[in-house]
Amino acid sequence: MEPFPEIPNLCRHEVAARQPHPEPRLTGNVVRAGWTTLAVLAGTALVLRTADMIPGWLAGVPRGVHLCASLEEAEARTGIGIRGTRKILDSNTFAISEIRTTAKPVQAVALIMRDARGTNQLTLFRSRGGGIPDTLRPPQPAFNEITVALRPGQMTALRAARKDDGSVWQDLEWSDSQGNTALRYNGRTVELLHLAKQLTEVLR
Repeated sequence: MEPFPEIPNLCRHEVAARQPHPEPRLTGNVVRAGWTTLAVLAGTALVLRTADMIPGWLAGVPRGVHLCASLEEAEARTGIGIRGTRKILDSNTFAISEIRTTAKPVQAVALIMRDARGTNQLTLFRSRGGGIPDTLRPPQPAFNEITVALRPGQMTALRAARKDDGSVWQDLEWSDSQGNTALRYNGRTVELLHLAKQLTEVLR
């Protein structure tokens, strides 16, 4: 029997060229490196989110409420203009004790203020697109309610509530083109109305 003729080198090259090349596979080290990178990124995101929430935990604020270091930070977080209130609050001898913001159910901010004795006496609330969230202004049952005029054509309800320590706090709220504004005050009604009328001029 005659041996099979030898395949020319050219044919061998053509046969080899037609053979499929094996697809590259990721090595075990590459896979492990990928998972490690994902774990590091996830851990970093968790640490940053936790760090952002720590001030609120330390102060005992409700979940979803953020403590701000300045009026500028509160405005940046909520888009609510509140820096215009600074001059009025200073003229009424109030100092900002704490600034709180929330994003849900609506963007809102609360400025908690103390008097000359260092006692929290007034809170100014401001929201966009809805009422003041309960996380910023906890509900309090009113024992008295009257209707007052803030300016010509703008009437609103003034409510008084008594806390467990016997102190009386008054709530006043109104709306304008920018949103809702409210005050919670521990003091004389005439002082509250005077402050509210001043604020209606700068918060329109």
